[in-house]
Amino acid sequence: MIWIKTFFGILFQTLILGIFLFLPAFTLNWPEALLFLCIHFSITILASCYLLIRKPESIQARLNYDSKAQPKEDKLATTLMFIAIILGLCLAPIDIFHFNLSPSFEGMTKNIGLCIYIFGLLLFMAAMNSNEFAETTVNIQEERGQKVIDTGIYSIVRHPMYTGFIFFITGVNIWLGTYLSLILSLIFLVIALRSRIIIEEKTLLKDLEGYEDYCKKVKARLIPYLL
Repeated sequence: MIWIKTFFGILFQTLILGIFLFLPAFTLNWPEALLFLCIHFSITILASCYLLIRKPESIQARLNYDSKAQPKEDKLATTLMFIAIILGLCLAPIDIFHFNLSPSFEGMTKNIGLCIYIFGLLLFMAAMNSNEFAETTVNIQEERGQKVIDTGIYSIVRHPMYTGFIFFITGVNIWLGTYLSLILSLIFLVIALRSRIIIEEKTLLKDLEGYEDYCKKVKARLIPYLL
């Protein structure tokens, strides 16, 4: 059952990404966006198959969503995160196909953007591989014996999934968008991430044993030596 749920979940996610890109563009004649969606679907399927075989509990954690257990302030932060990601996708076609307020990326820079996006997606998957407790909501999973994860990518930064989001949005806007869409997307994302991280760490510091020591050991939240 989890295999079926995962496949249709990825298919639905890819369709949603397509809607957020093509609907604002008002055209399907956008080869770069089609390539992006194909790459996204392929990498996510392959990585999820690996996780389902090696770490099925990580996939199950991402499928769990208990709105009753989610604090109200985290619901707001989660909403901001989704809005930031949606805007990050929609701003690219809006500027490219309609406003043309700034130039788009070209040549090697554009291709580098695609690589940045792929790196961000792989980073997100690496975080799932390391952390079997990475749910979509902030809550302590006492029934699953949640503990501090300080191995793998979590030994470098405390919130690697959010780091993946930064690379994801950056790469998408370099590959598909413009200078303006990139800047605006990152501004919205940083505001949302700041809110989510503050709430998440407040909960973890209060209720998860050993998290304070982990914060002292791994000081970087998103990017080593910078954030």
